[in-house]
Amino acid sequence: MNQIEKIRDQWKRGELSLGTAVALTDAAVSELFGEAGYDFVWIDCEHSALSLSQAQDHIRAARGAGAAAFVRVPSNDPVVMKPYLELHPAAVIVPRIESIHDAKRAVASFHYPPRGVRGFGPARGVRFGAVAPPQYLAEIDRNMMLILQIEHIDAVDEIDAILELPGLDSIVAGPGDLSASMGLGGQAGHPDVTAACEKIYRAAISRGIPAGHSTGYDPQGIRRWLALGLSWIAVDGDWITLYRHASEVARKIREIQPASSS
Repeated sequence: MNQIEKIRDQWKRGELSLGTAVALTDAAVSELFGEAGYDFVWIDCEHSALSLSQAQDHIRAARGAGAAAFVRVPSNDPVVMKPYLELHPAAVIVPRIESIHDAKRAVASFHYPPRGVRGFGPARGVRFGAVAPPQYLAEIDRNMMLILQIEHIDAVDEIDAILELPGLDSIVAGPGDLSASMGLGGQAGHPDVTAACEKIYRAAISRGIPAGHSTGYDPQGIRRWLALGLSWIAVDGDWITLYRHASEVARKIREIQPASSS
């Protein structure tokens, strides 16, 4: 019920999964991106005003349009993560992974005992009663993915240990916060930040762990990232896509000169 098979099949075949970020509250945005051909939407519940119910609406809309939903949760705290997990998206992205300790906490918050500490109380995950709890528990690791977002240079230095943690499905860098931790705040494209991201991705790919990247639309830059062998990429987002198109149309229309009446 979350389009995860589509994503897993693409990764298995070595095909790219393409997505974009969602922060606006109207779930029609996720439906639109699915209809436009995106494979997933990155529903951002860390840096937006989206409520839980609005996130759930985005997940449903994405599903109906054939796209998977990746939800970036606010933190790795088990109490904070739990209600987002109950929405049963295809994946959760856990931000602010700054150390092996943060990574271990994210893994524990994601998984049920004995592997983790997640509390039990699914509704959508058991299809509102259609799936028996034992079957649900046996299948949950195949039906939802855990993605860690590395956002500190200390975590980059510990990336080998982080990638050895069991129960991790994918990895992604957070160049914005990563750059700040390197004394390069606001310079996500700095060569040193790019090198740190590449270190993360090469380490993951060498272990057979899918890696993804979030970036703005820059064909040359995207070509460079894809050359590393990434499994997925999230490009731009709803508000920046809307702004760019709207500002371009406004500019071009104002440049049109009226035809001469002579």
